[in-house]
Amino acid sequence: MATMAMTNAERQRRYRQRLKARASGAALPEQARDAVERAIAALWAFHERPSPQGLNWAEIDGCSTIDQYRSELERNPGNFLQACRAFLPDFGGLTPEEAHAVATVIALADALRLAPPRAMNLSNAA
Repeated sequence: MATMAMTNAERQRRYRQRLKARASGAALPEQARDAVERAIAALWAFHERPSPQGLNWAEIDGCSTIDQYRSELERNPGNFLQACRAFLPDFGGLTPEEAHAVATVIALADALRLAPPRAMNLSNAA
């Protein structure tokens, strides 16, 4: 069964619905999940690069797939945030996009624990 293309009016209606959801906060949980997924991808991308000593991270932590790595992060609720905070204060070793993804999760975690916002130095990202 073929699907029909949306009309311009339908696209605009969906766009307005998404804007309303974002403005009302209804989309916040999904946005947080998206931020977490981007941060996990950033951490994995860093993991795929050699360590400063030239060692393969998989040899150090035993994670050779992103699923194993994710499982390791999920094992203890603090592991994920600890991995993100390990890049503070300057996010050295991460690309600017990776640093931004990790900084977003740190900011979310700080907000949830009612900590004051912190200035993050993303300038040293690779």
